Amino acid sequence: SARLARGKSPALSEVEFGLIMVGHSFSRWMVQCMAAAGHPNMSPVEILILHTVVHRSRPKRLAHICLVLDIEDTYLATYAIRKLERAKLVKTWKAGKEKMVSATELGVAVCLRYAE
Repeated sequence: SARLARGKSPALSEVEFGLIMVGHSFSRWMVQCMAAAGHPNMSPVEILILHTVVHRSRPKRLAHICLVLDIEDTYLATYAIRKLERAKLVKTWKAGKEKMVSATELGVAVCLRYAE
């Protein structure tokens, strides 16, 4: 982090580098927990989307998922949702012009195993 510590706020740069490392470590942790729950090779985005869809046991709009997870490129979320759907963890449908996503029983069970 020495290159980040140049300038007037080296301590702030150290905090920034620490946050970068924590964020990356948490992403790795999520992937490892999901692998332990029986679903290896899921990306952090897929895991976050699955947990978001399972949250409060209500269907979510694609737009809501993107807003909550700060995903600007809806293609990224749509691709992840398709992968989750192929794994039978979520199901999708159209409600008017909106794409809706809800967790399947398997998706809920996987999140519960993840929590264990």
